[in-house]
Amino acid sequence: MSTPKYKFQIKVPGTSANLGSGFDLLGLAFQIYNEFSFEFGKTSEFTRKIKGSSAPVFTDDEDLVLQSYKTYFSVFVSSQKSSASPVPYSVTMELGLPLKGGLGSSASAVVAGFSAARFAQSIYFPDTKLPSESEFLYQLALLEGHPDNTTPAYLGGFVFSYFAEDKLYYFKKKFPKNVHCFFLIPELEIATNHSRKCLPDTYPVSDIIFNMSRMSTWWEFLDSGEPGLLKRALEDKIHTPYRMNSEFPLLPLVEEIQKFSIGVSLSGSGPAVLVYTRRKDSKRLEKKFSELTKQFSEKSGIPCKLLRLSPDTGGAKIHFKKIS
Repeated sequence: MSTPKYKFQIKVPGTSANLGSGFDLLGLAFQIYNEFSFEFGKTSEFTRKIKGSSAPVFTDDEDLVLQSYKTYFSVFVSSQKSSASPVPYSVTMELGLPLKGGLGSSASAVVAGFSAARFAQSIYFPDTKLPSESEFLYQLALLEGHPDNTTPAYLGGFVFSYFAEDKLYYFKKKFPKNVHCFFLIPELEIATNHSRKCLPDTYPVSDIIFNMSRMSTWWEFLDSGEPGLLKRALEDKIHTPYRMNSEFPLLPLVEEIQKFSIGVSLSGSGPAVLVYTRRKDSKRLEKKFSELTKQFSEKSGIPCKLLRLSPDTGGAKIHFKKIS
C-alpha cells in the first residue's frame, strides 16, 4: 500500500520576550511571520530549502525545525512504539524574521518542527496517543529552556508562563489597544547563549524585589491601559542593564527615541529593541523615529530599520491537506 501524501503548512508569529522586568517569563506575539510548508510521503530523506535562496543557510545540526521534529518523535512517539521513526519530509521555509535578531526566530522553528511532528504522528501512527495541549507546550518550552518565546509564538497574545512541578503554567492576556509598538532592527546578530554570559550569577535582594514590583505593575497596566504604568513595568534590574550597556551598538539611537516614547525594552536578548508609544502619538512619532533611525544608520554604519507592528492574538496558524 502506498504511503499517503500530505502537505502541512504553518505560519508562526514573531515574538518579543522578557518585556523589561519579565526576564524568562513574559512574551508578546507580533504580526511578523516565518512560514513553513512541509510535504510528507514524497521523499525518503529530510530536505529543506529557503524561499528566495539557492542554498540552505544551515546544516542538519543547525536546523532547529529538524531537531525539534526529531525530539518530538523521541518524546511522544518512540516512547510508545519503539519501531516508530521520524517520517521524512521536504520543507520550504519563508523567513520573515531576522535570524538571531531578538524576534523569536528560533522559537518559530521549534514550534513548526513540533507541530509538524504531531501532525505526522496523527497520520502515520494513529495507534499511538497524541500528547495533551499542556504536555505539548511543556515539552516545546523545554527545547529552549525557557517558555517566554515558544508559548506566545504558539498561542499568540501577551503570555506569562513558567515551569513548576514538571509542568508549564501559562496565562494569556490582551495587550491594550491604546499602545502601539515599533521595532528597531539592526543588521546585527547576538546569540542568546552569548548574551546570557553577560548576566551575573547572583543578584542583590533589592534587585529581585525591584523586578517583582515591576512585574506586578505589568498586570495593572494590562487591566487599565494606563501608559504611566507601562513605563514603570518596563523598568528592569535583572537583564537589561547588563545587555543594553555602554557597548550596546544601538544605545545612542535608543537614548534618543526614549525621549519621545513611553519606554523601550530589549527584545529577547537583542539586538532588536521594542519601542512603546501612545496610540494617539504613533503616526507622528513614526516619522520622527524613521528620521532618527536613518541618521543613526548613516552615522554609525550599522544598517537599521524601523518596523511598526501590531500584536498577533491568534498564534500559530495551521493548514493541511491530502495531495496526490
